[in-house]
Amino acid sequence: MRDSETIETELMEISAIADDGVKLERIVTWCATHPDEVPFAIHQLLSWRSKDEAATG
Repeated sequence: MRDSETIETELMEISAIADDGVKLERIVTWCATHPDEVPFAIHQLLSWRSKDEAATG
């Protein structure tokens, strides 16, 4: 697995894409390119979501 900061940076770049179709294409491509990092990515995304909910809740 690559450096966690690299993965997080790539995920943040993908999440910043406004067009949902393009975002989906990037997610699918990223998952196909880095299948061993998908569990880490899911964990990161879920932790970001829980932080956002705690801040707004």
